[in-house]
Amino acid sequence: MDQIVLPVSEDFCLDKIIRHQPFFFFFSSLSSRVIRIGGELVTMSFSQSGSEIIVDLDATLDSDVLEGIKERVAYCLGTMDNLSDFYTICSDDKILSGFMDGIHGNRLLSAFTDFEALVSIICSQNVSFSQYKKMVLKIVEVYGGAFPSASDILDDTSLLSGCGVGYRAAYIENVAMFMKGKDIVDDAYRLSSVVGIGPYSIDIFMLFQKRQYDFFYVDSLIKKIIRNDYGVDISSDKDIRAFAQNHWGRYKGLCEVYLQKFLYDN
Repeated sequence: MDQIVLPVSEDFCLDKIIRHQPFFFFFSSLSSRVIRIGGELVTMSFSQSGSEIIVDLDATLDSDVLEGIKERVAYCLGTMDNLSDFYTICSDDKILSGFMDGIHGNRLLSAFTDFEALVSIICSQNVSFSQYKKMVLKIVEVYGGAFPSASDILDDTSLLSGCGVGYRAAYIENVAMFMKGKDIVDDAYRLSSVVGIGPYSIDIFMLFQKRQYDFFYVDSLIKKIIRNDYGVDISSDKDIRAFAQNHWGRYKGLCEVYLQKFLYDN
């Protein structure tokens, strides 16, 4: 059995990440997940020892495959992110400052693949966090225990009907067609050609999957937060974005994630 050891930044805290139920990468409250390598299921189990993340795999893999997993995990978990400026912004914010214990050392997580991210974003549309989680877990279960690839979906699209995704099944199929034969999305704006992926979803993709924390999405929840928690009565998308830029600058998307998480998801 193989093991991966990853250095992490001083503030990184796996316990906080798991406790606060991140959107992507982990599908449950457990610090483990399954990936498919060469047709075989491989379970990765995560633990932290000081300034290192230990990833135990229940398989022995080729060195190049292992190195690829190591690089991907480090990226998805943001193991070496320097968030000192972000913490300063949060500490100075009248709402976020009250959640610093949960924010410090926590991380926004990226999906293991771009396709996984896109399907997860579709599943999160117009539902609660718990409903989104149920959909993703069901997709993993129905498609054999690991998150499916685009080809897996297209090989049997009828399975989507048993995943509880409703109308989103057609959107997931559209994304699978777009991603067929691709490992990554090299131009996110080309996603606008996919029915089911609009500007809102592209903003989320850029924020979570490409880790560009200045991308900001406007939804009913952030409008509610700005109105009720910040006491500012604005409703137009333009004004909401201006408020976000003035208050949180280049970390506006990341601030939004934590506001929604700590005020409404927990």
